[in-house]
Amino acid sequence: MKILLTGGGTAGHAWPVIMVGRSLQKNKRVQLLYVGSRQGIEKKLSKDFQIPFKAILSGKRRTYFSLSNFWDLFKIFCGIIQAFFIILFFRPDVVFAKGGYVTVPIIFWVRFFKIPLVIHESDVVMGRANLWAANFARKICLGFPLEYYTQKLPVRKLIYTGIPVNPEFIQTSIKDEGRPKILITGGSQGSSKINNLISEILPELINRFEIWHLSGQRDFEKLQNLKNPYYHLFDFSYQMPKFMRDADLIISRAGASTLTEIAATGIPSIIIPLETAANEHQEANAQVFQKMNAAVVVSEKNLTANSLKTIIDHLMDDEKTRALLGHHAKSFFRPDAAEEIINTLFEVAKK
Repeated sequence: MKILLTGGGTAGHAWPVIMVGRSLQKNKRVQLLYVGSRQGIEKKLSKDFQIPFKAILSGKRRTYFSLSNFWDLFKIFCGIIQAFFIILFFRPDVVFAKGGYVTVPIIFWVRFFKIPLVIHESDVVMGRANLWAANFARKICLGFPLEYYTQKLPVRKLIYTGIPVNPEFIQTSIKDEGRPKILITGGSQGSSKINNLISEILPELINRFEIWHLSGQRDFEKLQNLKNPYYHLFDFSYQMPKFMRDADLIISRAGASTLTEIAATGIPSIIIPLETAANEHQEANAQVFQKMNAAVVVSEKNLTANSLKTIIDHLMDDEKTRALLGHHAKSFFRPDAAEEIINTLFEVAKK
């Protein structure tokens, strides 16, 4: 069986595809091809995990005026031509699309070639690419339980699978003695807002705690000034599963994949959703955790460094609250997400 995987641009879109691909690699009767963007993180991840990869051009459709819209229209057109030849020669039995603008050229040809399509939406608010793809998809896999989705979606197509994560997140971790540990991350691209807040209170934090800080590439250099044995700075790291498992508290954005990784480890967290995220999807994701009492959710609008430190100190001094948050977060995790998606792909392909 030939399965074409597509989706990317950010780690949140790429990692679940990689996890599905890794599970499919165990089946020698399956041939894979991952189609992604030239600039997206999916190109590097595919190479690292030895999944065959083809890069195509992709463009973003902005809702505001920008000269880049005209250039991106050209890139979308070129991507559609590239996608035609990729599908023509690979001839997939089924397409799995994760979302993101890079999926558009592939999905454009799905009906023409009469190839069954399965899509996956991680966020509570479905992105524009997936909303369009939902019209052609045979099945729509969801990262959150169905009751949290307010958009009009075809119910007969929906299936709650959860979001695949790296199995390393659920490994047993033996915590060493020493200072309590805090992990700070703004996602694969980093968060300047979180980085700036943390840099203000960092000297006070490292007096009490050991800090792992994944800053993203953009702010990495300016944060390197502080040299301390209890402060560990990274722009990006494949050791994220270990960092999360070993942490006593996580400070993070509200990307759906990150929330699922937090749920997998059962670690308490402070969630700061990105206000400018498309369709306010991070706000919606965070609200799910807030309703479940699975995290402390804080709006970035009026958040100051001092108020963030107060929340950190309160949680780190209250072990029972942290244990409760972690327990509720763990209940959200679905360990068989990748297998559920793969079963759906096989079922759709056979039909």
